[in-house]
Amino acid sequence: MYRKPTYICVVLIVAVSMLLASCATPATPQVQAPQVVKETITVKETVVVTEVVEKVITPTPEPPTPQPGKTIITWWSHWANEPARRQVIDTIIADYEAAHPDVDIIISWWDAAPLTDAVRAVMTAGQGAPDISTDVVLPEMVAAGWALNLEDALPWENYLDGVKAAGQVPGFEGTYTYAPGIQTLMLFYNPEIFDKLGIQVPESNQFTQSEYVDVVKKCSAAGYAGVADSVGNRNYPALFPIWAAMVNLVGREEQNKYDLGLTSWDTPEARQVLDWTVQLRDAGMWPSTFNTMTIDEFHVYFHTQKKACMLYIPSWYPGRAFKSEAEGGQSPDFHFKMMKYPLMDGAKFPNQLWTAPDSGYMVLSSTKHPEVAKDILAFMMQPKYGALWTALTNIPTSLKYDPATDWPKDLEGADTWQWYWDEIARVYEGMERKMATGAVCGDFLDARTNAINVGLPGGLLNVDEAIEMVDAKLCTQ
Repeated sequence: MYRKPTYICVVLIVAVSMLLASCATPATPQVQAPQVVKETITVKETVVVTEVVEKVITPTPEPPTPQPGKTIITWWSHWANEPARRQVIDTIIADYEAAHPDVDIIISWWDAAPLTDAVRAVMTAGQGAPDISTDVVLPEMVAAGWALNLEDALPWENYLDGVKAAGQVPGFEGTYTYAPGIQTLMLFYNPEIFDKLGIQVPESNQFTQSEYVDVVKKCSAAGYAGVADSVGNRNYPALFPIWAAMVNLVGREEQNKYDLGLTSWDTPEARQVLDWTVQLRDAGMWPSTFNTMTIDEFHVYFHTQKKACMLYIPSWYPGRAFKSEAEGGQSPDFHFKMMKYPLMDGAKFPNQLWTAPDSGYMVLSSTKHPEVAKDILAFMMQPKYGALWTALTNIPTSLKYDPATDWPKDLEGADTWQWYWDEIARVYEGMERKMATGAVCGDFLDARTNAINVGLPGGLLNVDEAIEMVDAKLCTQ
């Protein structure tokens, strides 16, 4: 049986820097009303998404009031809509302040998109920046000289093997971020809906490539979306099945090269996967609200509204869903099931799982207290906080810890989600959680978003057009 204290990812490094971030909703204190800007998404010169979306730009928080005799450290973090992650960070802050009574840490909670805009704005302006921030657009921050090198400041020996490279950026020496968690891509399904529709999961917990299309067709015919994943405010959810399928075919290391724009998408493997996603799209894969439903809504669409049969999701799902139902969380009595990624025809790596470091924290170069800010991140990397992270968030930690000595005692409701860990063990135990990281260049990221996250699943592009778009912006050019 899996127990959270013994859940450890097997990590093997294949590239460098950071891959993804999981994010939340803004709840920043002492800010003016957000500015809403109308924006049209263009996927290529001749194809325009007709939907107009709202981009919320949240102003910078008011600077904290200095406390006499104390060093003030300001900290901007996403995860505003994830109370368990906030509880971990708040605990670390309280512990640090107790150990350093001359330091006062002021934290503000954000959504990733407005946080990114705000960090860029204050660093460009040269004033109003926090000391510590979520590591948004890390390659850009490092290239601009806006993130400090943490190489000699943090106890990297406390990290699991391979995770450190998440904070490294090609072309620059050093390590620039600390990521407290790890994410592994999984595939959930609603057993109630499957039973209702007569869909039986094989004993192997895995459908074949064609069988999975048939499952989506059955779901759609009964009025359910195949999956709940949507792209209303993120540039990657429609990539989840593509990541899983490409790992199946070429392995995590090679899949990562596609994802970072380091190799052409005009290959038999990529075409096989993209052709398959078109079949899934036409079978009814995506919700009708695919273009507008946000990351904070599509998990509710799956677990509470129960309008989708399945959900591709990384292991940061508990941070958003394992909270009170009043806050938009799922009922602990809703026990979804898991299955392996669909087995692609000709799969060479069927036993690998897509795994990457979660988002983390950087120290900005504008800080007046670099040593204190670095020391706070070093303080965070104690093994006991890795155990606390997993115990409270139900998300794997990036830190090594001893369950016998580091696991927190007498946690209220500690067994509430044990069924989740048992299900992970039932389906994924023995599989290889293959770690990869990397920095994607901006032009390719935009092309990947428009072509593969929006255009292809939205029926706005065909496979040839999508490949042409991404290949025109490869990072190697």
